[in-house]
Amino acid sequence: MGFGRRAPRLAGALAIRLGLSLWGPLAGAQTLNDYDPQNRGWNGTAELVAGATGVDVELVPTQTLDWDHLQRGHGLLVVYPREAVSVPDLSAFLEEGGRVAWFDDFGRSDEVWRWFQFRREPGVVGTARSPELPELLLARPRLVHPLTEGVDTLVTNIPVGLTHPRLSPLFEFVGDDPRGLLLVGQIGQGKLVACGDPSVLLNTMQRFPGNRRFSENLMQFLAGGRGGRVTLVWGDFTQRGSYHGRTRPRTRAREAVVTLNDAFGSLSSLVAMPRVARPLGLIVALAAMAVFAVLSWGRRPSERYGPRGPVGSAAGATERAAIFTAPGANLFVPAIIARRLLEHRLLKATGLKAPIDLRAVLDRLSTQIGAAERDTIRSLLVTLEGLHDAAERDERVTVSPRRFLSIWRQIGAILPRLERDRANDG
Repeated sequence: MGFGRRAPRLAGALAIRLGLSLWGPLAGAQTLNDYDPQNRGWNGTAELVAGATGVDVELVPTQTLDWDHLQRGHGLLVVYPREAVSVPDLSAFLEEGGRVAWFDDFGRSDEVWRWFQFRREPGVVGTARSPELPELLLARPRLVHPLTEGVDTLVTNIPVGLTHPRLSPLFEFVGDDPRGLLLVGQIGQGKLVACGDPSVLLNTMQRFPGNRRFSENLMQFLAGGRGGRVTLVWGDFTQRGSYHGRTRPRTRAREAVVTLNDAFGSLSSLVAMPRVARPLGLIVALAAMAVFAVLSWGRRPSERYGPRGPVGSAAGATERAAIFTAPGANLFVPAIIARRLLEHRLLKATGLKAPIDLRAVLDRLSTQIGAAERDTIRSLLVTLEGLHDAAERDERVTVSPRRFLSIWRQIGAILPRLERDRANDG
C-alpha cells in the first residue's frame, strides 16, 4: 500500500488529534507532492528544512540526484523513493565515508533492502499513542546513539518493521513485537540509517517533540556536525552521472554484482525446468557464486551488511553467496568465472602451469580423453576467451541465462571425467 493510498488514513488520524484548524491556513499547499520541502501542508517537509537551518545544517532539496556532484563526507537523505536508486553508486559513496539515511515504507526500496540485507515486514503490532489513534504507533530508543539523544519517543504512522541478521534496532516499537523501526549500520567508512516510516519526518509529525528532536539529530548526524551539508531527494526524483570516488574505477565489478543479483534469478528458473534439472548444474552454480564472492571481496570481512564476525566464518561465505538471488539477465561475469574454473581444473589435470597454453593442454589430454571431448574443451576455451577479449576492448558483452547454462552443462560433463582420470593416474 503506497503513501498516496495511506494519506486519507493518516490525515484522518492526525485531524482527530491535532485539529483541522491547526493546518487551515496551509490547506492550499496540500496540492504539492508528498514530502515536498516546499509543501507547508501536513504532508510536506518544510518543517524538516527549518529544523536543519536551526542546527546550522545546509539541507539541499533536489529532484535530481547528481552523483557527479555528491562529494565524500556529505550526507544523503532519501525519503519514500518511487524510483530505483543506483546501488553501485550508493555503495561506493557509503564505503568512502558518506552518510545515508533511507526512510521508506512502501516505496521502491526492495533492491536497496536486499543489497544491504534488511528485511521489510509490514503489519507491525505495537502500542498506539492513544486508543483513538491506533495508526500512530510509538517507538522508543533501545541504544545510546547521537540519533537518540534527547528523544524519549518517536510517533510513527502505519510503519513497517525492519530487521537485519546482525544489527540491533536503534529504535524499536513499544510492545511485544521484536521488530525495529530504525537501524544504523557501518558500510565501509560510512553510515547507513534505515527507517521503516518516512512519515516521522512530515510537517504534522514534527509537532511531536520527540520527532522534532530526532529530525535535528538526524540532520547533524548526516552532515557530520554543524556547518555540514545534506542532500534531500524524495518521491519521483531522477538520477544522473556516477559517483567519482576513489573506488569508482572498480565500477565494472560493482555493477557486475548488481547484474548477478538479477541474473541468477533467471538462471534458477531455467535450472528448475525438467529438462535441465541436474544436481551437477546446481553444484557448479553454487561453486561459481562462492568463487565470485572471494574474487570480488577478498578474504577480509565485508562491512556491506553491517558488523560481521571473524574472517573466514561459515556465515560469511553463505551471506556473500546470498546476494545472487533475484530475477534478471546478463551472466557475463559468471561466464568468466566458468572460464577460470575450467582452466584451473585443466591445469591440475595436465600438471601444467599458468598461463594456459591451449595446444599444450590438448596434447597432454590426448591420452586421457577422446577427440570429441578435446574438441568441446577447445570450443569452450575459445568461446570464453573471446568473451574476455571483447570485455577488455570495452565492448558490451551479453551472456543470456540459456547460453550460460549451456556452458555450465558442457563444463559439468567434462570435469567429472578429468577428476576420474586424475584419480586413476594417482
